[in-house]
Amino acid sequence: MIETDSRLLEIYVGWEDKLDNDEWYFSNSFESITKGMSPEEAFNYVPNVIEVLLTLDNDFLVWETLYFLSELYSIADTTQIHPHHESNWSVLTEHIKKYEDSFATPFKVLMSQLRTKE
Repeated sequence: MIETDSRLLEIYVGWEDKLDNDEWYFSNSFESITKGMSPEEAFNYVPNVIEVLLTLDNDFLVWETLYFLSELYSIADTTQIHPHHESNWSVLTEHIKKYEDSFATPFKVLMSQLRTKE
């Protein structure tokens, strides 16, 4: 069981109002987590994002969070799939398939980035 970083969880609390006040809310919030991260730290942060993705039930939030996951892999500078991600791949894929827009775009981008197929 992963204990998810409270900074990440806090991003989703009252997000609608925060987004109304700052159109770059998610980008800025995610950047506040990744700022100064080493490749190893970014790779090790992946399980936090996987756990959150599995709980999200809003296409917009899934979309934003998938792009955050993609950014972590970019910072990690690897196409190696994190073991926690790999062990949850099928569950995550099935969950994201429920969200047509997220599955069609950011999920496909992530799959391409990681050089994997569905």
